[in-house]
Amino acid sequence: MIAPEIWLHILQLSSAGCVVLIWLVQLVIYPAFHVIERASFVGWHLRYTGAVTWVVAPLLLLQAVGMGMVGWAGCTPMWAWWSAAVGIAVAWLVTAACSVPAHNRLQAAGHDHGVISRLVRTNWLRTAAWTGVLPLVLQLRVI
Repeated sequence: MIAPEIWLHILQLSSAGCVVLIWLVQLVIYPAFHVIERASFVGWHLRYTGAVTWVVAPLLLLQAVGMGMVGWAGCTPMWAWWSAAVGIAVAWLVTAACSVPAHNRLQAAGHDHGVISRLVRTNWLRTAAWTGVLPLVLQLRVI
């Protein structure tokens, strides 16, 4: 069995990873979608989404399980745990409601400046949510 203190470190590290990743996506990767050549965009996008999943999925899984385990073990301050849980939920909801449909449309229809612009704009919500989670989980302590 993994000790609650280890789960707390896993939560904190995965949250830091999410922040680094989301800012890279926000400032570099998504804006670069605008300059990918139309003729090669669908193939490039398919490779990107396949590759980035190997980075994103473990981070999200570790963060979610870490939140659950730290909450189950008991932590303080609980307001910070609940606030972080809300922030993570917001990030996941925006992913499901905005990011995934935009990526699906880009994959199906190809390069579309309007969809890319919406993706960049709505990703600010995820960027804010995950950025806000990090200072909250850094102040958690297991009881």
